[in-house]
Amino acid sequence: MKTLAIDLDSVLADTMLIWIQEYNKRKKADILKSDIVSWDISQVLDIAVEEISQIFTDIWQRHWRKIPPTEPNIGVTTKKLHERGFRISILTKRFRPSVVNVAKWLDLYEVYSDDLLFIYDDRPKAEYPFDILVDDAPVNLMNIKQPKLGILYSQPWNMDFIWATRIDKLSQLNLLI
Repeated sequence: MKTLAIDLDSVLADTMLIWIQEYNKRKKADILKSDIVSWDISQVLDIAVEEISQIFTDIWQRHWRKIPPTEPNIGVTTKKLHERGFRISILTKRFRPSVVNVAKWLDLYEVYSDDLLFIYDDRPKAEYPFDILVDDAPVNLMNIKQPKLGILYSQPWNMDFIWATRIDKLSQLNLLI
């Protein structure tokens, strides 16, 4: 059985939509998700890296119910992938305070997973046990070596990154793998 590792933020959960709402409220700004054209948000907006992280933490602590999935029926999609014979691992870098609400969010949207791996340090995702990784951050895919496969989940911040295997929706995996 092959293991399919799936990132959480911006692959399963469309966290940036709520992050942007919170940023706009705090900064009295009017940016859109499409304005975030770099994975390093501080390169696009006048905001410190620490504040970026704090907004993400606040969202997962206080507004996790508002975070929509990246596509309708995300739970059905993950269940179908499992039924096709994949072991599903959710592989996500987190701050510890968000862990409980991440699990609640996955339950709310009935996202199927065989395991849930939280990364608290800077260990590269490529070092974790999986056969295929789906992620929106190019940095998480660059160190993947065959026979592992990295699939880039398209988002505005990775459109200029050239990568051989890319999807726009998780449901496209059913045709790809």
